[in-house]
Amino acid sequence: MHPNFLPSMVPSGTFPAMKFERLQELYNRCNPDEPLSPGDARNVDIDVRGVRGAHWTNKLARQIELSRTPVCQLFTGLRGTGKSTEIQRLAARLSDPERRNLLTVLIDADDVLDLTVEIDISDVLALVLLHTERAVLAAEGGDATSSLAGGPHRRLWAWLSRTDVEIGKLTAGVDAGAKAGVELNLKTNPTVHHRVREIVARHPSTFVRFVHDELRELEWRARKLGRSGIVILFDSLEKLRGTSLTWKPVLESAERIFSTGAPYLQLPVHVLYTIPPALARRMVEPSVLFLPMIKVRDAEGRLHPEGIEVIAELVKRRIDEAALDEIFGQAALRNHIRDIALWSGGYPREIIRLLQALLELETFPVDGKTLERELHRAGNAYRGIVYDSGAIPWLATVKRTKRLITTSDQEREAADHLLQNNIILRYLNDEEWVDVHPSVAGMRELADPSTDARDAALEQGA
Repeated sequence: MHPNFLPSMVPSGTFPAMKFERLQELYNRCNPDEPLSPGDARNVDIDVRGVRGAHWTNKLARQIELSRTPVCQLFTGLRGTGKSTEIQRLAARLSDPERRNLLTVLIDADDVLDLTVEIDISDVLALVLLHTERAVLAAEGGDATSSLAGGPHRRLWAWLSRTDVEIGKLTAGVDAGAKAGVELNLKTNPTVHHRVREIVARHPSTFVRFVHDELRELEWRARKLGRSGIVILFDSLEKLRGTSLTWKPVLESAERIFSTGAPYLQLPVHVLYTIPPALARRMVEPSVLFLPMIKVRDAEGRLHPEGIEVIAELVKRRIDEAALDEIFGQAALRNHIRDIALWSGGYPREIIRLLQALLELETFPVDGKTLERELHRAGNAYRGIVYDSGAIPWLATVKRTKRLITTSDQEREAADHLLQNNIILRYLNDEEWVDVHPSVAGMRELADPSTDARDAALEQGA
């Protein structure tokens, strides 16, 4: 059937008065998996209102802007909290000729790595070299396809081939230009990928020294173009999470790189890596910047109106007020947005995901009972994860103390799993604290009579 005929084939009464095409447009504006560029009309500059404890673009930029020596930063946060948007803002700020005037290299791990399998230092550094070379070539106005064949990345491949002749056999018959791009195919060429890892594991210092030397040459070329240096922003590594069966070894591989292997990640140019949230609590040096939730309550459970107002603005950037009146009812709109904000714990991705789920309903406006039912359904997945974790007593302590303290391997593994699955949310004001997702907080297994009575009183007072 031709899509243009779809609306007329929809049974009468299935959709509200809003036209089907309009509903479809709003539904796709609320895609929770779509990262927004800073210039997207749907984007809200959350930090203007101070509801995440800091202005995060400034926080990320200042060390790089002020330091006369190369900086290595680690940055994390739950998926959908705005990390990629902040990194794009950071890239624009650092490349501004009126400010730092750095040549910015932005790498998205989602595009170039399989994030469901274990990661190795060779993966990260080979991709850093390739994409930095491409950025310099683009700035020079050269043809990247032909120039790569004789540049740093091609020399890396030559070194690998000299070090281990077997790897050359894996690409026999591949021309020089294509061979120069073999590293780009780490995501799709597991045989070559595995062989490269074996070579680097036997010669780690030589490999790192080679990459550093080539990066110094690339920075020299960038300075010849009038830039003050190079900064590499390696995004999406925080998505390393494996599958339900492999998440633990995948996380352990990331820990080997970002903790034990941290000296190898220090480059002769500025660099920022995103890392899985579960690693943040294990790191001592370098310290990790953790992007928090929007604060809708303080650590004592009191409502934070500024956070709820920011979430209301976030909702209205996705769905215009006329449509919101139709979807929620004008009289109930403010209360419904407040309920959504509090249920989400200030987690932006959850808010957008819930909006999309509500747009799937067949009858509008959404009344209070329907919203309550949908919020409960949305929380079922979280509660299922908690039951499966076997860590309910420990999670009850987290809820009570607002601290992430582990005293055994079992608790550490539970903390990793619950952080990765968005059960534990992190906040920042004058101090940092954590809390459990509100859809989990009400579970009777986590109940603490004294704090629950206090929370009920605070809710009534609101």
